[in-house]
Amino acid sequence: MIVVLLGLQVLAPESTLALRYDRAAILDGALWRLLTGQLVHLNWAHCLLNAAGWLVCAALLPDLFARRWFWLEVMIIAAGVGLGLLWLDPQLAYYAGLSGVIYGVLIRGALPSAGRDWRMAVLLLLVVGRLAWQLWVGTDAAQATMIGGAIIVHAHVYGAVMGALLSCCRPALRQ
Repeated sequence: MIVVLLGLQVLAPESTLALRYDRAAILDGALWRLLTGQLVHLNWAHCLLNAAGWLVCAALLPDLFARRWFWLEVMIIAAGVGLGLLWLDPQLAYYAGLSGVIYGVLIRGALPSAGRDWRMAVLLLLVVGRLAWQLWVGTDAAQATMIGGAIIVHAHVYGAVMGALLSCCRPALRQ
């Protein structure tokens, strides 16, 4: 994943323009943008923050990354983020970034064992607390400036919801 993110960033801005979530293009049939928009970024800082987030996920949830169905789950989370943006945020024209998927992976990894592993319970509380903060207090203007655009909190929410749904409703994917 890191290689893909960095490789696409090297090819920016062309890769970003060609692959980002673009509502008009999606409605015109470019459905792949529901997924590929999460692989491209607004600038290098944005890309490196998401790459670091991915590494944190891998470090905290190595068992999740080792599962047979992990990449399918990542695609399901990504599709959920893209479709959530399409259906529930009609005013959003463009989106780029992996953060929604990262939130989904964190929830997917932490939720099933939060009741028996205090570390996963703390992780779950931190992720949900961060989401709540972003929703009620807002996002950090300095971070938005650093990444070159608005932070789309709803993408984080849709990713988290997808991670929770996979945790609760997809027992076949738990192995």
